Amino acid sequence: METENQAVNDAELGDSTVIETHSEQDEKAFLSSLDDDAQDFDPASIQAKEDNQKVETEAAAGMVFIGLMTVEQTMKAMVHPDFAFDPEQAESVAYKVAPLIVKYGGNPPPWLAAYMDEIMAVAAIGMLGFSSWMQVKQLKAADIAAAKERAKQAANDDQQQEAA
Repeated sequence: METENQAVNDAELGDSTVIETHSEQDEKAFLSSLDDDAQDFDPASIQAKEDNQKVETEAAAGMVFIGLMTVEQTMKAMVHPDFAFDPEQAESVAYKVAPLIVKYGGNPPPWLAAYMDEIMAVAAIGMLGFSSWMQVKQLKAADIAAAKERAKQAANDDQQQEAA
């Protein structure tokens, strides 16, 4: 094996050879860590750990799926009553996002945590703007419906006056 490393090193560095050295203490620490790992190995604990990971992933996927259903209901109320996520896509998204929920314990990643105040502010402003736009849209639709009703009433009144 030393010959293989030497050949690689010779090819990379020319004719000079690089030999990696370790102290006796490094070697003992390495061998000791191997012994510790061998003593701690328990197949039942590995299976229990895998089962626990599956349960955590399923629970996280359930949380994501509930969140998606909440978004779907919001979209039905705000955009169109027939709106619906494709069930297969929603399930796929839930299982793809679940490992992140497990990994970060439901919290944002550390690189994103520093910006949570800004993100929440933008989300709050966005929701206020969107709900205001939806309200204006509903008010305009109500005004148009009321104008049509008044025009219909006026036409009925004209017909009744002509008939009399």
